[in-house]
Amino acid sequence: FAAFEDAVAKLKFVLDCHLVAGEFDYLLKIRVRDLADFNRLHAEKLIALPGVRQARTFFVLKEVKDGGPLDF
Repeated sequence: FAAFEDAVAKLKFVLDCHLVAGEFDYLLKIRVRDLADFNRLHAEKLIALPGVRQARTFFVLKEVKDGGPLDF
């Protein structure tokens, strides 16, 4: 996990990286210009990260709310 985290921390296109519980180990939020840019980064960078055996991709179609305050 440490090698993956160190490698991800160096990638400028990765906006967020979270260690999560459940079916996946990590959730990454990345920003790309277009689908061609994503395909290139996926093939050249994401799959090549240490310890990565598979990846699942979800694309944001519409941002409804992002970065809301944590008022408890």
